[in-house]
Amino acid sequence: MNVRKATMVLATVATTAAVITSCSAVGSQNSATNDPHTRPVGNAASNVDKSTWPHATPTAGLAKGFSLPLEAYMETYQDTVTVDNAERHLETKCMADYGLHVTFPPAGQTPPTTADDSNMPRRYGITDRAMAEKYGYGLPDSLQHQEGTKMPKLDKAQIEVLTGRTGISNSPADPAPAMAPSTYQGKAIRKDGCAGWADDQLKTRNMDFSLVSKLDGDSLTQSQQTPAVRNVIAAWSKCMSSKGYTVDSPYDADQIVPHTDGAPSRQEIAVAVADIDCKKSTNLVKIWFTEDAKIQKQQITDHQSELNALRTRRTNAVNAAQKNLSN
Repeated sequence: MNVRKATMVLATVATTAAVITSCSAVGSQNSATNDPHTRPVGNAASNVDKSTWPHATPTAGLAKGFSLPLEAYMETYQDTVTVDNAERHLETKCMADYGLHVTFPPAGQTPPTTADDSNMPRRYGITDRAMAEKYGYGLPDSLQHQEGTKMPKLDKAQIEVLTGRTGISNSPADPAPAMAPSTYQGKAIRKDGCAGWADDQLKTRNMDFSLVSKLDGDSLTQSQQTPAVRNVIAAWSKCMSSKGYTVDSPYDADQIVPHTDGAPSRQEIAVAVADIDCKKSTNLVKIWFTEDAKIQKQQITDHQSELNALRTRRTNAVNAAQKNLSN
C-alpha cells in the first residue's frame, strides 16, 4: 500500500494488471448498459465478506490497541478498497461509453494480514499467544493461500481503451507498451485511457505513500539501537535461553525450528509460545513500541507539511470515491 501510482506509465500498468487478474471481459461490441451481467461495483461491494479484513489496530495479543503516530498518515486497507472500487466503477462507466463492457469484481476479496504498512501485530515479532498456540509462526490458511478471481484477459480493444496503450507490461521494470491509436471506432481514446480518466476524477494520479513507508521503516531500524530496546531484547534472549532456546533477536526466533505452512510442529508451537511468554515477562512489546513512537513523533515534526499534504490528498480521494460509489 505504499505507492498508489508512482508515474503516469506505472499507473497504467498497475491498473491494467489489476484488471486482467480480477475482471471479466465480455464481448467488446455489445452495449454495457443493456447487458444484465454488467453491474456497478458499488452494488457488488456490499456482498464482500469483511470478516477477514484486518482491524485498524490489533484486537488481541501483546500489541492490542497499539497504534504508532505515523499510522495516521498511512493508506489503510479500508481506504484502498474504497478508492479501488470507485476506480473500477468509473472505469466500467467509461468503457461503456465506447460500447465495451467489462465487469469489475469488487475490491476487498483478498485482504492482507495487516491494515497498513506498520504491520503492528508482528512489528516486533509475533505477539498473539492464541495464534501462536494454533499456527506457530504461521498464519491461518485463509490468509496465506488466497485465490484471486480467475477471469479471462481483456481483448486488444479493451486494453487500448482502458489503458491508452497497446499492451501490458508484466512489471514496472518492463518498457511501457506503445501508445494506443487515438480513437476507437471514431471516438477519441482518453489520455491514459479510462484508467487514467478514473484516476483524474478521484485525483489519485501519482499519489505516493513512499515517504510514510520510508519513515516507518527508519523508525523501526533506529528504535532497535536505543538503549531501552537493546536492553529489553537482551532480557528477552536470556528468558528464551532459560527455556532452552538460544536466540539473540525476536526476528530470528522463527528460525529455531523449521516451519511448515498450515501444519506447525509441536516444537514450532513450543518456541512460538515461549517467544511470546518471554516478551510478556520482559514487557518487550510495550518498551519497543514506546521507543518507536518517540522516533516517529520527531519524524512527523520534521516532515509535518509533507505529511499533512499527503493526508489531505488521501482524505479527499476517499471522500471523492465514496461520492462516486453512491452515484
